[in-house]
Amino acid sequence: MAGSLPHRCLVSAGSPTERICVTKRRAPKVQKLPVAGFGDTAFTKNRSEPLHRWVPWIAGFSASFVGEVLAKAGERPPEEITVLDPFAGVGTTLVEAMKRGHNTIGFEINPFAALVCQAKVMCLGYDLAELGATIRSLRQFLAERMESTPRTQRPKEFRSRVPFFSPAVERKVLRALDFIAEQRMAWVRDLLRVALGAVLVGFSNYSYEPSLGRRSSAGKQDILDADVGGILAAKLTEIAEDIARVQAEARSLRAIREKPRAEVFSESFLTGSSRVRSHSVDFLITSPPYLNNYHYVRNTRPHLFWLGLIESRARLAEMEQESFGKFWQTVRAGPRIELAAGPPELASRIDRLRSCNPERGVYGGSGWANYAAAYFNDCLAFCRAARRVMKPGGIAVVVIGNNILQGIEFKTDEYFGKIAEGCGFELVELHRVRKKRMGSSIVRSSVRRGAPAEPVELYETAIELKAV
Repeated sequence: MAGSLPHRCLVSAGSPTERICVTKRRAPKVQKLPVAGFGDTAFTKNRSEPLHRWVPWIAGFSASFVGEVLAKAGERPPEEITVLDPFAGVGTTLVEAMKRGHNTIGFEINPFAALVCQAKVMCLGYDLAELGATIRSLRQFLAERMESTPRTQRPKEFRSRVPFFSPAVERKVLRALDFIAEQRMAWVRDLLRVALGAVLVGFSNYSYEPSLGRRSSAGKQDILDADVGGILAAKLTEIAEDIARVQAEARSLRAIREKPRAEVFSESFLTGSSRVRSHSVDFLITSPPYLNNYHYVRNTRPHLFWLGLIESRARLAEMEQESFGKFWQTVRAGPRIELAAGPPELASRIDRLRSCNPERGVYGGSGWANYAAAYFNDCLAFCRAARRVMKPGGIAVVVIGNNILQGIEFKTDEYFGKIAEGCGFELVELHRVRKKRMGSSIVRSSVRRGAPAEPVELYETAIELKAV
């Protein structure tokens, strides 16, 4: 596949909160504790953090949260610790582990997010002088040749309801892609693609409110023209400043005697976990997709096609089938999916969901029950794979939230904890890290709508597990 990432990259490289205590014999109980187990996970905290601020990511969590988990390593030599993120996103876990001198392993099925991960964890080895020269060349190239006919063609199989870019903007984007293609060094090309991916929706005729949709649908005018070159150069300059800062910090840390080793796999952890040695991971810190049908693949379609990370819609469909938890659209009309494992309450709720709104066919409960069963079956597969790679006594922290389907609440954190216990983990704690999270797109959309029997708050939990 042209432009795709290699599967592996080797780099030598509180405040009070609520905590839920769970025992096997009693239902979860919320307790007020004077010291926070973990802090707020919101990715918005990363907006001003070097490296983390490069690309906004709806599914990310905060760098400070990862730091709190890794603090449990105590005084152990950093190079003796391996940290795994099976759903790496844009690399928050990997970056924080790398900055502390830990070896890191990440899996990310989305090629754009995997590209960002790779670019970040390799940053200790980048040549800042070369990057500075590239930025100067970029400014000159785009200033002198932006109006000429681009050699790069728009992606053939990319589709959108209205033109993604206005004609003047599209020509400038294609010329920027010409410049990227001319670069000799792979890491320079990667950084340029990360920078372009970070800003391209901003001068398109689409926006995230909250999912990718037309600007006109959000009451905004299309963007007829934009300073693509200036915006791209500014983003790349910001990236260079962050790299310089992180390299300087790494040199000042006496604890880091050598550059940490990093591996980024551009594939699903469920199918690729065999790449990780058994009993080799000390910390697993991650946040898998929630049971909310947020379509991560489709919401990064522009990045995947315009940056040359995929070429065909067939590959997009394959990624949807390979994704953790699948998507409602991919399983709603298929054969009935049975729940493979889980507490009796979960099975009962899926049965109840299946009986909802039968007159709507797959748009009613039957399609959503298939989606829920597939999701929790993937939770089981994940827990089995995670336990195999974890060292005995290793710590796993999985951030996940409850969800509502057809008016029925699913306490995903509690069900996940029970599934993990059946796979060889001890459920240490359920930390309620966020009491509220935005969810109007989840609760109020036409296919998910239903009136819960009683008011339900959407919350977020950090599930703390210990490998036994």
